[in-house]
Amino acid sequence: MVNRHKASRQQEQRTAAVYGGSVNAGSGNQPFRKNDVRTATKSIECKTTSKRSYTLKLDELLAAETHALLDGRAMLFEIEMGGRTWVVMAREDYLADLEAVA
Repeated sequence: MVNRHKASRQQEQRTAAVYGGSVNAGSGNQPFRKNDVRTATKSIECKTTSKRSYTLKLDELLAAETHALLDGRAMLFEIEMGGRTWVVMAREDYLADLEAVA
C-alpha cells in the first residue's frame, strides 16, 4: 500500500502535469508560493484520501484562496478520492474561465 506522503507527492506531480504547472517546493509549506501546484493562472491545493469521504472545511478553502490571491492567481482545490479527482473552485472564477474561452 502506498503511504500518504508518497500518494500526496504523486498527486501533486500528476496535477502539475495535467495543468502544465509546477509543484511548489516543500508542498507549499514555504512563506511564499503556498498551495501545492502553480500554473500561470492557477494556484492549486491538492488533497488525497483512500477513504470514502473527505471533510472539506471553509477554513481550508479560504486559506487556499488567500494564498492564490496573494500570488495573483485563481484557486483550485483538488481532492483525489474513489479513483477520481474532484475540483472545487469559486463560482465567479469558474464563470470567468467560461467567459475567457468563449
